[in-house]
Amino acid sequence: MNTSKQFNLNTPLGHQITITEFPTINSNNIVIILSATGVLQTYYYKFSKFLQTNNHTVYTFDYSGIGQSKTKPLTQFNTTVSNWATNDIETVFQHIKKQHPTKNIKCIGHSLGGQLLGLVPSNKILDTVILVASQTNHYSFWNNFNKARVFFNWFVIFPFFTTFFKYFPSKSFIKMENLPRNVAREFSKWSQQKNYYFDLKVSNELFHHQISSKLIGYSCTNDKFAPKQAVDWMMLKYKNAKLTRKHLVPSDYDVQKIGHFGFFRSHFKNSIWQEFLTDLQT
Repeated sequence: MNTSKQFNLNTPLGHQITITEFPTINSNNIVIILSATGVLQTYYYKFSKFLQTNNHTVYTFDYSGIGQSKTKPLTQFNTTVSNWATNDIETVFQHIKKQHPTKNIKCIGHSLGGQLLGLVPSNKILDTVILVASQTNHYSFWNNFNKARVFFNWFVIFPFFTTFFKYFPSKSFIKMENLPRNVAREFSKWSQQKNYYFDLKVSNELFHHQISSKLIGYSCTNDKFAPKQAVDWMMLKYKNAKLTRKHLVPSDYDVQKIGHFGFFRSHFKNSIWQEFLTDLQT
């Protein structure tokens, strides 16, 4: 029977990261899942079990200040979204590479996870990358009312509530996990820029060019968080990767909607999940 186990990793910044491993026996395939903003690692549990059943050892984890990696109240938690890349993900990558030095290490980055991947110094360890609805967040990629909604979100909602509450109360808006104050503030600042974090980072903080492996980018129609053009923009930043682009239409899967978070729902076990599995195996 396939099982899972949890362990903690200490990071250079002193944040403890809680990781769940879904191990397999004698498999050369390792998959690391990078979560979306404010999404618990448990959201990917059924998908991770599916990959495990198909002979992939899977690792999920919560970023510092989220879920099981929240070791103190958010008002006392000092970390940034950049730290999630250079401290949290980097520590996880180094640990897994040390544990599996000769195996094929692959990565699935969901939304923010795929954005942060380009900021991780050790991302060159990856043999295959799947980006799922990973986008830039600048409002110019939205149309009509949604453009105004996204603008208001980054320029008003995030700055106001992080000042008032000393953290960002995501659960009150979109039922995602609340965010540490400086995570939300930096995320908002990135999203206000025409070229996203590329306007704020210097060249030695960007590692997109290191990925030269196969990279498949997914999006879907009517994703209010990640329009197709915004996903296209982010994917092309991985300029040295072997790129494949897939834009899914709900009617092709006999549903009315896939949505930003729908890719990992078990309803798609026999369709989209099978596509992910093929991408990981070829």
